[in-house]
Amino acid sequence: MYHRSSLALIFASFALVGCESSLPTAAEEDTSPTFSQNAGPAVSQSAHAIEDFGTVPGAVIHSATLLRTKNNVTVRMEAWAPPPNTATMWAAIFNVPGECAQQPCGFDDLFNPDVDASLVRAGGRVIGGGPVTMTGHVRKGDTSEALFGPGLMDAMTAEIHFVFRLHGPQIPTMVDNQIHYVEGGCSVQPCNDAGAAIFQPPM
Repeated sequence: MYHRSSLALIFASFALVGCESSLPTAAEEDTSPTFSQNAGPAVSQSAHAIEDFGTVPGAVIHSATLLRTKNNVTVRMEAWAPPPNTATMWAAIFNVPGECAQQPCGFDDLFNPDVDASLVRAGGRVIGGGPVTMTGHVRKGDTSEALFGPGLMDAMTAEIHFVFRLHGPQIPTMVDNQIHYVEGGCSVQPCNDAGAAIFQPPM
């Protein structure tokens, strides 16, 4: 688990150790994910654990479900957030979870090259607050939204932690940044990781 570490800290840590990192390019939110016709059998999972970071009063993840196919993963998260707000969802992907130092994988495992970890934007949107449904989607081999790492290497065997990040009320000139970037709008108002839904590989 993350033990309340933040995405901003993860990003800063990789920058400090000189690892190559890049912000994802702006893209429209994928609110209705589609799958390849040759995706094959699908596996649906409920979260093995939900971690509340306690950084945003009242914000909580109630439940999360992950659908895995050969080529994609899609998560549906039911949460509550203070109104009004903007939000992103990030997938911390541990491609070789058997190499993690702990189970579930944790913060330090992101820096272990044997784990082949990656951090990928899975979604983002403006939310009205109150009950919120967030959907996130990651495609195998797609690094266009990755902050670092190889992206999702195997949808069926990776351990994935989906982090629910709040960027505060809409800033008229920065809304696109607020729903696409880890630090979008955070120079103007606080951003916080509200919690994470953790999915270990299916048995």
